[in-house]
Amino acid sequence: MRRLIISLVLAVFAITALSAQDLDKILSDHYKASAQDKMSKITSTSMIGKSVAMGMETQMAIYQARPNNLRLEVNVMNSKIIQTYNGTTGWLYAPIMGVTEVREMTQDELKTILQQANMDSPLWDYKAKGNNIELTGTTEDGSAYMLKLTTAEADDMTICISKETSLISKVITIQMAQGMETEIEMDMKDYKTVKGIPVAHYMATKVGGQVMSTITFESVEFDKPLDSALFGKPVIE
Repeated sequence: MRRLIISLVLAVFAITALSAQDLDKILSDHYKASAQDKMSKITSTSMIGKSVAMGMETQMAIYQARPNNLRLEVNVMNSKIIQTYNGTTGWLYAPIMGVTEVREMTQDELKTILQQANMDSPLWDYKAKGNNIELTGTTEDGSAYMLKLTTAEADDMTICISKETSLISKVITIQMAQGMETEIEMDMKDYKTVKGIPVAHYMATKVGGQVMSTITFESVEFDKPLDSALFGKPVIE
């Protein structure tokens, strides 16, 4: 019995060590494929495109600047939705959603904004951020590795890394929607190279396996000068 227990313990250690080696290789390949060394030197991004939801097409723009600044603008039925974050405070203006005056974001809204404000891969420099990553398996079709990232705040997300390209193919998160926890899938496709850095030009958001919205980027620019006021409290004229 003692030999059996020792053998089982050794087997568990061996599997754990192998998993760690696999994870290190997956991450290393991902950092290289995503040109993270170049991305780390980029100071800003400007992305212009269109979103389609419920059969309605809208124009949108996303601006980011280091360290964690974000501005999202969407034109809907001659009305604008504006979300901004300056690294400390987030604001929302969305008349079509009943937010007719600029207000500060709630904590749940900020969680989503913080994920979007990060210009780097969510897997980059994860230890320094106090996050943890574990390899949990592969997708059902076997095309991607599934990595579970747990943040220092105990929030989880699953990131799928394509075996073919070593780039992110899907991100799965749990978000609050109408007072309920809902699993949100974000598919990322059509990677195109901008200044030597691959950027997903198509994203599809799914709920319950059903596509709820898509985003297609028509223009992506790096290091474009952006006024810091762009990320502050929106001024509505």
